[in-house]
Amino acid sequence: MSEKHIDELSGVETTGHEWDGIRELNNPMPRWWVWTFYATILWALGYAIAYPAIPMMTDATKGVLGFSSRAELQQNLDEAKASQTTLHDLIAAKTVHEIDSDSALREFAVAGGASAFKVNCAPCHGSGATGGPGFPNLN
Repeated sequence: MSEKHIDELSGVETTGHEWDGIRELNNPMPRWWVWTFYATILWALGYAIAYPAIPMMTDATKGVLGFSSRAELQQNLDEAKASQTTLHDLIAAKTVHEIDSDSALREFAVAGGASAFKVNCAPCHGSGATGGPGFPNLN
C-alpha cells in the first residue's frame, strides 16, 4: 500500500507528482463546479429526450415534444414561393417599359437578375463580371 504524501506548507495531501520541486496538491473540485457539471449532464439528457437529437441515416429521433423545424421551413418556403408567383405573373404580363415604371416590379426583377448572375455567371466571370482566364470581361 502506498503512503500518503502530505504537503508541509499547506497540510494538504499531494498526488505524489513533483516537477522541479513543485508538488501537485490533491484538492477536491469546488462543490459549485461539480453540481454545475451534473446539472449540465441532466439538462443535456433532458434536451436529447425532448427534442430531435440523435441523427440516423435518413432522419433523426423525433423527441417527445415532436418539434421539427423542417415543417416551419417548408411553410416559409411555400409562402415565399406564393408571394413570388404573383410578381412573376405580373412580370410575364407586362412589357419592359411597364416593369421599369413600376418600382416594386423593377426592384424584384433586378434582385432576380442579380441572384441569377451570382448562381450562373459569377463562378466563371467573377463576382464583379471582370472575367478571368478563359472567360471574357462582361463590363
